Amino acid sequence: MTRPQIPIILVFICLLLPSAAEAQGGSGYAEAKGFAYAERSNSRDPWVLGWGTLFTKWEERVGAAQLTASVRGEGISSGEGGPLVFDPADRDIRSSPLSVQDLWLRYPLSPSVDLQLGRFQLGWGKTDGYSPADAFLPRDLSDPFADEKIPLWAIRLSGQDGAVRYEAVGCPVTTPWRLPVLGSRNAPLKVEGLPAGTVFTEIDSPPPVEGFAALRLLATLGEWDLGAWGRFGVRPAPLLDFRFDRATLTPSGPIVPIERRYAREEGAGVELSRIAGAWVLRGEAAALFSADRDLGDAVIGALSAERGFGDGTLLITLAGNALATPVDAQLLFDRGILPALITAWNRTEEWGEWKLVWTAGLRHGDGLLKGEAGYNLTDLWKLTVGGELPYGSEEGLFGALNAARRLHVALRRSW
Repeated sequence: MTRPQIPIILVFICLLLPSAAEAQGGSGYAEAKGFAYAERSNSRDPWVLGWGTLFTKWEERVGAAQLTASVRGEGISSGEGGPLVFDPADRDIRSSPLSVQDLWLRYPLSPSVDLQLGRFQLGWGKTDGYSPADAFLPRDLSDPFADEKIPLWAIRLSGQDGAVRYEAVGCPVTTPWRLPVLGSRNAPLKVEGLPAGTVFTEIDSPPPVEGFAALRLLATLGEWDLGAWGRFGVRPAPLLDFRFDRATLTPSGPIVPIERRYAREEGAGVELSRIAGAWVLRGEAAALFSADRDLGDAVIGALSAERGFGDGTLLITLAGNALATPVDAQLLFDRGILPALITAWNRTEEWGEWKLVWTAGLRHGDGLLKGEAGYNLTDLWKLTVGGELPYGSEEGLFGALNAARRLHVALRRSW
């Protein structure tokens, strides 16, 4: 079976056969998505890409406990996906076609204290466009414009004591960020001094086992919601080591191996929000510390204003880092977009929904425009069309993705 056939076969099986999950009361969807690109960065980049996804989820009450499980199958017609392997913590360099997204149990220890353990997503950010409280969480950038969080294997204790709400999280194993193929149009690399035609090869560098621990406290005082958090452990976004000492020369150009390594980082942050008329105003600030020579320290802040418009929301976020990065900020991923202004507008209509997102990089004048509209064909079927337009200087994180400009169309069947 060839790679282009994988998403097609996967989706047709899902769409044509009765869903066992639906028959048993589960929920989920099957989706076929196609991408068309405006250009290629090299001959290995396809003009058209197919992506098939099957997601199914079950939720069950077992006495006082809630059990949730979900599984996702994916097929990609390019080389972005990996082989079918047993990788329950998503630690391999490429994603397996079959993965567990949820497998957790929540149990009330008392009327005000809940225990959750297993595999689940974690999100602390108040400023949704960019949040330093969420920057340490692993993300899947196989699709560089999706910004998808990867679930964690962790234990979480949450509860309330008077006016104070608290949440403690222990994640015993590192789940690393998943990156596109380095050197492709989705992850371009330009290293000063290297000639055109340089090819980068990825060394499959195992991430450390140790994860992180974090604590968060929240309280409401009058019209203000206040919070503070702290964490320590391994930062899941890798640092790239270019092994020039192991480079080889070929007639078409040098081949440079790249290793991934992971640094320890400690951080603490505060957050506050309040309602001001029709707006919700939020703010976050965080101090992050690392002894690693390439990661260094950071002081990151984010401000946002959110307003509802009927069945829609307008969210404006301004985020920045007060300290200079020791290396090119693009090599630090989430810090590479800073400072940035992010404007997101979404709305639900009678016929479906739409959203527009504009992320403007304020350092290099680059940015990303994203738009998408979903039309409800029936209660179960949905057609979505959209596109992504990175623009501006190639010195910026988004401008470097100029060759990744694309349109997409997707057909989804839900149950």
